Amino acid sequence: MFTGIIQSSGSIDNFNKKTNDFSIKTKLDLSNCKVGSSICCDGVCLTAKTINKLNDNFIFTVNVGEETSRRSNLIQWKKYRKINLEKSLKMGDEISGHFVYGHVDCVCKILEIKNLKHSWEFKFEKKLLKYYDFIVEKASIAINGISLTIANVDKNSFVISIISHTFNNTNFQFSKEGDLVNVEFDYLARFILNKND
Repeated sequence: MFTGIIQSSGSIDNFNKKTNDFSIKTKLDLSNCKVGSSICCDGVCLTAKTINKLNDNFIFTVNVGEETSRRSNLIQWKKYRKINLEKSLKMGDEISGHFVYGHVDCVCKILEIKNLKHSWEFKFEKKLLKYYDFIVEKASIAINGISLTIANVDKNSFVISIISHTFNNTNFQFSKEGDLVNVEFDYLARFILNKND
């Protein structure tokens, strides 16, 4: 489990097509992680197969299964791509975002990016009808692992307001219109909706 508060970035260091393993390089301190630890990588909960320290960096490898590949944007991961990282939540840690599980529901496209005076507005497409009920104003949502609040919703899209701190400390700063992002809807909301069905 995670909180959606990004701790650092990483970059894809290598991809082994035969085993579907990614190597990720980061300055995030992984000294308290071990083989088998969960690390949220751009919103996807992945298991560390190896963890090594090289000078000031840590390099860890993760394996990606077919289900994860189908649900996420990992098919677009190339060498040097920047991704958001968060280590798993520990008892006693502050929960500044919301409960994020790293179980990506789907991907959606960035339709528009607006640079405002004090923030950025990102508009995303509402792609999958079966998830519409989760997309409501002021609901929590995780995009590329970032805990965010939905600002506005219309028939075909929804808007997220991004403050400078979030923009500058996540891979939103490298995003372009047309990019696909990983989306995880509020985990608690789905139980409320299922209960009412």
